[in-house]
Amino acid sequence: MRVPRIHSDALNGAVYDVARRVLTVEFESGSVYEYLDVEPELYDELEAAQPHPWRVVGERVKGHEYRRVR
Repeated sequence: MRVPRIHSDALNGAVYDVARRVLTVEFESGSVYEYLDVEPELYDELEAAQPHPWRVVGERVKGHEYRRVR
């Protein structure tokens, strides 16, 4: 699992599990979502796009199947 934190104005953090291909995102509101079958390259783009990663790749992430965790 890749654990580097995302520093953003919209996200508290994000963690990418390489083995499961799951991107877990915690938003400033406290909501947590898991996005399924996310390509590692998309997480790399998210990580590189700080301080506004959700603006840069959020629409592409939201195109994946997801579930609300909290």
